[in-house]
Amino acid sequence: MKSTLLVFAFAAWAIPLASGAHEGGHDVRGVVVSVSGADLTVKTSHGSEKFVLTPETQFVKNGAPATAEDLQTSGRVVVHGKKKSGRMEAVKVEFAAPPAPKKK
Repeated sequence: MKSTLLVFAFAAWAIPLASGAHEGGHDVRGVVVSVSGADLTVKTSHGSEKFVLTPETQFVKNGAPATAEDLQTSGRVVVHGKKKSGRMEAVKVEFAAPPAPKKK
């Protein structure tokens, strides 16, 4: 009984923290259309989305730290953004290395 109560108490504490951490966030999945300076454009199933890259933007390639220079046009990405100062800033950009060419 005590362990069940402890689990419920932890869940009641943790769930609001998780939802608050993502408050105001905007996530998209798509294909890189362009990366130019501080601008990233991603084509999604709903159209194109533009993000501003900042010095705080995190880049993750195959689970390891990366840079904006590692992004490639036509590469698939997941962008976690947040509206700030009237613009959508990329908080985190996740992507993988392009697949190896198929052998003939």
